Amino acid sequence: MPARRHRLRSGMSRTAQHELDLIMQHDASTPGKPGVDLLDIDRLAGELVPVRRLRVREGLAIALAMMAICGLAIGFGLGVRGDVANGVPHWMFIARSATLLGLGTAAAAAALSSASPSIGGARRTFWTWTLAIASVFPLGAIGVWIGDFRSLDDARRFLDPQYGMQCLRMSALCAAFIGTAMTVWMKRGAPVSPNRSGWLVGLASGSLGAAAYSISCSENVVMYIGTWYTLAIAGCAIAGRLIVPRVLRW
Repeated sequence: MPARRHRLRSGMSRTAQHELDLIMQHDASTPGKPGVDLLDIDRLAGELVPVRRLRVREGLAIALAMMAICGLAIGFGLGVRGDVANGVPHWMFIARSATLLGLGTAAAAAALSSASPSIGGARRTFWTWTLAIASVFPLGAIGVWIGDFRSLDDARRFLDPQYGMQCLRMSALCAAFIGTAMTVWMKRGAPVSPNRSGWLVGLASGSLGAAAYSISCSENVVMYIGTWYTLAIAGCAIAGRLIVPRVLRW
């Protein structure tokens, strides 16, 4: 027994050595299997608390509900586009809103699913295809800027910070509410990649926040959409990467 105890004690911390000595003393003085009587299995099992399973669709419903609330608030506060109010929305508004909503929903689903990691489960990467589709707007803005020299005066007007700051402010404000709701929901789970989750939360909340503001934005020009909406979403993605991982740390 002393030789066995010496081998077990080698390399241990003082706390571990003390616990080992207690178990050895208990084993030497009482019958039964070594160390078993020191573990109160019933007490440990009684302390377990059932946890409700996280479902991605619930978190996604919360994010979309927050977007809808922001959209209603913007509609009442800033007004609704005339074509939408008249029931004949412009095709650019439809394309813009559908792209933002699709990108935001896909990124949100990917972010929320990361809170429930599993082995062998399908990884949600559909958002990458949606992001590729959404890149048509910034690429189109660059193409107009480079190729169509006749529109330089309009380009300068659309790139005027005073002209697009409302887009940035309102999209970021809506994204803050949406991103906060998503992060609070994800903290109930166990995200194994906080950095990736931060990017996705920022991308999702920025896209959904821009979609909420889109109901009031009257611009149908690719130059404006590709510039200010892209800046708003990119800024939210960076903010998500910087803030969300700190909150999701275990």
